[in-house]
Amino acid sequence: MPTQDEKGEIRFQGAPVSDGIAIGTPYFLSSLLPQMVPEFPITTAEVEDEIQRYRRALFSSREDLERLQLDLANEGSVDAVSIIDTHIQMLADPLMTSHMEERIRNMHQNTESVFRTVINEYEKRLSETKDTFFQQRIVDVTDLSQRILGHLGSKEKPAMDQIPPNSVVFAKELVPSETAAVQANRISAFVTQIGGGHSHAALIARAKGIPFVASVDVQKLQNTPGACVIVDGVTGEIIVNPTTTTLGKYKALKRRLSAEYHQLQEEVHLPAETIDGHLIRVYVNAGEVNDIEQVHRYYTQGIGLFRSENLFLQNPEFVYSEELQTQVYSELLQKAKGLPVVIRVFDLGGDKAPPLGLEQEQEMNPLMGCRGIRFLLRYKEVFRAQLRAIFKASKEGQVKLLLPLISDVEELRQAKQVIDEVYQEFPGLARIPLGCMMEVPSAILMADAIVQEVDFLSIGTNDLVQYTLGVDRSNASMTAAHFPAHPSVIRLIRLMILEAKRSGKPIAVCGEIASNPLFIPLLLGLGLEEFSCSPRFIPMLKRIIRRNSFLDASALAERVLQKQTSQEVSKILIDHYRALLPEHQGTL
Repeated sequence: MPTQDEKGEIRFQGAPVSDGIAIGTPYFLSSLLPQMVPEFPITTAEVEDEIQRYRRALFSSREDLERLQLDLANEGSVDAVSIIDTHIQMLADPLMTSHMEERIRNMHQNTESVFRTVINEYEKRLSETKDTFFQQRIVDVTDLSQRILGHLGSKEKPAMDQIPPNSVVFAKELVPSETAAVQANRISAFVTQIGGGHSHAALIARAKGIPFVASVDVQKLQNTPGACVIVDGVTGEIIVNPTTTTLGKYKALKRRLSAEYHQLQEEVHLPAETIDGHLIRVYVNAGEVNDIEQVHRYYTQGIGLFRSENLFLQNPEFVYSEELQTQVYSELLQKAKGLPVVIRVFDLGGDKAPPLGLEQEQEMNPLMGCRGIRFLLRYKEVFRAQLRAIFKASKEGQVKLLLPLISDVEELRQAKQVIDEVYQEFPGLARIPLGCMMEVPSAILMADAIVQEVDFLSIGTNDLVQYTLGVDRSNASMTAAHFPAHPSVIRLIRLMILEAKRSGKPIAVCGEIASNPLFIPLLLGLGLEEFSCSPRFIPMLKRIIRRNSFLDASALAERVLQKQTSQEVSKILIDHYRALLPEHQGTL
């Protein structure tokens, strides 16, 4: 419920999903309202013309998305590029191509009405599935269908760049391509009723640095008169008609954060070295060949996680073309200029659609099903083709292999057997370092055995939190429960680091907590010496490392390990952060 003080200031509490402070004018978006679609019969002679019109709409939609993708790549928005890849892939889905054309021929109706009927049927089937992956898929389908209908119609819907500058955009829900098309210097913030921290729109907003608060009753806000609104992306508070005192406070905070951002950019060339002289290795997470430029821009030690499945999402044929894969991996290693590149082999299945032609039976819970290494061991021809391509490209630079979602030693050994079989096709090829993603509790509890089978470990905290706490991270209603401060998660991370150090094997964290300012000192205190994260977070990561000593971080970790609840852990981490960076006081 909103609260109002005696001076007319009204406050709403929402859920923060992308941090930052915004002050702007409210703008209410209605892009998710159903589009009016004409419906009329067509003759047999008109059918092929309608099909051609539909094909032109698909072509124009692809051009839109490819332009948008290029802009996002230039911004360095890795996650956003990946999401738009998914939309481009959907344009080639048989549902959108052959099935649609067949329905136009059979129904003898204009293309718009047939398309709307097909999409409605598909959305209905998805909505009947309770799995949150398919719920997110509905948003993607709605997003793409609006774009196609826009190209079929005579009127284009208002573009995001037509929204007045300095607007705080309110919407029931944001679709990914709308968020991706936004210029961060034009839109101040997003506020939605639906959406969580792991929605596609939220991932894109974070990549662009746009404050975003969800779980707000937008209808009530729309009925609340106000010419000024403040969005606090840290606390999740929305303030309408702020008093002069409140406005002054937030303007000062916004100026300070802006100055801090520019200062961070100027410091990015400095090494990530603790006060007491421990040099920490910092790497970049990437999903596109062009992302390699961020490695040099941010003065990092290489690519700590290259999500190769993103290339499939951009081009479905990528999985089957060994030649195309070889070209891409070769270019990637050449651009790295001798720095190491960790290529995670295809992490497909689960919340990432399998390649066309390898569709699996619908699973009740895809995240617990045939995904990651299980998918590759089921479809070994896909695994072998990727390995051959990586081996061929390896002469161009320093490459490492990373296996996703390993759950036990036997699974790891089966994967190694396939790798050994492919090595036999390349006599004389030097062995490429092999690593294992540690993101399933069963694997972590067997870390002492697994670490003997590989050359390095990489902790994937996003899935680790999900599987440890039994919380679906894509479920918006569970956002508050998906928090890595749970003592069980921290103890599992500590166990992995101890086993890696005992064996003398490198270990890195490549999940979201590697870029979370609260967790960086804790990870240092647990003994972590390698971080890998999205480029945008590297300046802050380096600053926090430079403000810490290993001694203080170790003491912090000892205190945290004695706590029994997430709330107790969070308080310690927040207090340490505020003491460490007093200039950020008030941002947490």
